[in-house]
Amino acid sequence: AGGGAGGGGGAAVRLVLAGGLDERLPEQVACHAELLAEAGALGLQECVELRTNVSAEERGALFARAGAVVYTPSFEHFGIVPLEAMAAGRPVIAVAL
Repeated sequence: AGGGAGGGGGAAVRLVLAGGLDERLPEQVACHAELLAEAGALGLQECVELRTNVSAEERGALFARAGAVVYTPSFEHFGIVPLEAMAAGRPVIAVAL
């Protein structure tokens, strides 16, 4: 009975947002809370997962399970994440903001 985002009966889709969270920085804490609240308001709390401060092992597992990696840095000067994703054999969607 149903499955996936929107309940359309298709394959289950999850959005995993992974990155650092410095709880000493109020703007990061506020952004994290806002993302969780927005997912809940849209009824997507079961489809959206926020992972913070992941270890190298966890990051590898995330890449292994990913269908694709979306990369949207605003202040990244090199871009190691796309390289790690490509090394794991995952397609990368990159946008410069």
